[in-house]
Amino acid sequence: MMKPTKAKTTTIMLLLTLALVVGCQKPEPPLSPEAAKFQKEIQAVIHRIAPPLVKPVATKDMQAIQKALIKTFTLCAEQCEGIFYNVFILDKNGVLTAVYPPAEVKRFQFSNYRAVQKAFAERKPVQTILYQPDGTATLIICLPLIHKDQVVGILALGFEGENVRQERGVSQEEFLHLKFRAPGQAP
Repeated sequence: MMKPTKAKTTTIMLLLTLALVVGCQKPEPPLSPEAAKFQKEIQAVIHRIAPPLVKPVATKDMQAIQKALIKTFTLCAEQCEGIFYNVFILDKNGVLTAVYPPAEVKRFQFSNYRAVQKAFAERKPVQTILYQPDGTATLIICLPLIHKDQVVGILALGFEGENVRQERGVSQEEFLHLKFRAPGQAP
């Protein structure tokens, strides 16, 4: 009879431990009706505003990016009204290139933000919470913009945390568990 090697024993133990940990995780609680409605509402807006931004971001055409932002928000004015705090466009290096509502764009680097890094790496939307110096929470969705199978930038949607809680009934914790898709991404 052959004895298992130390490497085989270690591998088997690691796999069993991994199976136990994964199998024992609590399933995520179901979304509240308010959170499910908010998720659906934001997903619809994402599908309206992201596609027209992909090509201008890919070609680094700053005027076209700003024009696309204004046009998409004009077209979804009623649907988008009162939802967003700010919308940011980051280039493939994580540098701020455009904002909505239109304003002077200062060169800020966001590539060291974990949510931005994760959205680039995983090629899927990532939520995070940023806190202002006064403690005010800003809820952020970092949505990768994909052109010709490459992430060419990030569409970052910012929401006032207190507004989302009071007017939409969605807590910060629940916001972090929402699931969003980039246009063209499988459900």
